Amino acid sequence: MTARLPPQPVINALSRHAAYLAGRPGGERLQRKSEDFANLLLNEAKLDDAILPGCNFAQSSFVGAQFLRADLFGSDFTRADLTRTVFDRADLRGANFVLASLRRTSFRQADLRPGQILQMGDSGEAPQSVPVNMSGANLEEANLKHAQMDQANLSNASAVGATFAAATMFAVNLTGADLSNADFSGAKMKDSTFVGANLQGAKLTGADLRGANLRSVDLSQCDTNGANLQGAIYRAETHLPPEVEARLSAHGRWIASNGAEGERAVFTGMRLQGLDFSSCDLRASVFHDANLAGALFSRSQLMFASFIGADLRKAVFDQADCGGCNLSGTNLSGAMLRGARLVGVPIYSATNKPTGRVVFPHFDSADMTGCDLRGATVEGVDFGSCKMTKANLAGADLRNCTGINTRR
Repeated sequence: MTARLPPQPVINALSRHAAYLAGRPGGERLQRKSEDFANLLLNEAKLDDAILPGCNFAQSSFVGAQFLRADLFGSDFTRADLTRTVFDRADLRGANFVLASLRRTSFRQADLRPGQILQMGDSGEAPQSVPVNMSGANLEEANLKHAQMDQANLSNASAVGATFAAATMFAVNLTGADLSNADFSGAKMKDSTFVGANLQGAKLTGADLRGANLRSVDLSQCDTNGANLQGAIYRAETHLPPEVEARLSAHGRWIASNGAEGERAVFTGMRLQGLDFSSCDLRASVFHDANLAGALFSRSQLMFASFIGADLRKAVFDQADCGGCNLSGTNLSGAMLRGARLVGVPIYSATNKPTGRVVFPHFDSADMTGCDLRGATVEGVDFGSCKMTKANLAGADLRNCTGINTRR
């Protein structure tokens, strides 16, 4: 929808606010609450110190506008054009920027933390913590230095060349985001999620990444000098073949976008022996009849992955999440699954409601000779058709499993 010229009452209010900022007679500070400013053309508007909580700016154009120190708590900027707009030191708690254009926009020292916003629930209205939502937004070359953005959602956003230096980003969702050449120097990013993100050329020097989820992220081309990665889940600096890296990248986008972008990783029939997939996110990937002898999947996310007929001799799945995994017909002789989770996974509908169906791992006709399952958690598996000679089940939690015979 094309932005329209503002109505006369809005023009008059902006004129009085301009006089207020300049200290001229007749000036009046712009103060509105939950007002509708959607689809308006307000390029270059000067709204410094305005008080506009809960207002609707969806699909409006504010190219080159200024909101210095403005109160924009809980406001909606969905699909707005905010190119080169300045939000320095503004209160943007709980604001919505879904699919907004934020190219070269400045958020220096802005407050982008969750806001306590009244929302309707089963028992009436109640305050709920609403994080800032920038999912799918274009943040290319945006400036977020020293911004406070704990728990913000930047999933599938494009932040190429953006600056997040010294920003506070606790538990931020960066799933599937393009962060190539972005600067996170000194940023506090504890427990943040980067699954499927592109960090090529990114600067992470001195960043606090404790407990961060960096599954499938290639850090080999990032500057991580001085970064704190204690407790983070990330890939070792091993180089996979270009074709494999490309499929992992596309798979990350596929997961992050719920299938709307990218492509499911399918490695059917490929020779992948000895490759290191440790800490990768391979949910719902396909490895049918692949040669994975000696491959490493330690700490990988393999929920609903399918390995039917694959050669997994001496492969390592230590501490991997294999919930609902299909390992039927595989050769797992000498494989290690120490501390792995091989449990049932509930299925949810398209509307995220439980269906009551649970998918358990399958080992039909698998060769588990000498397989090491010490400390693993295994649920609902029928091992009746497996070869389990000399399999080590010491300390394993075998919940509702049947057919176990380590002499067969």
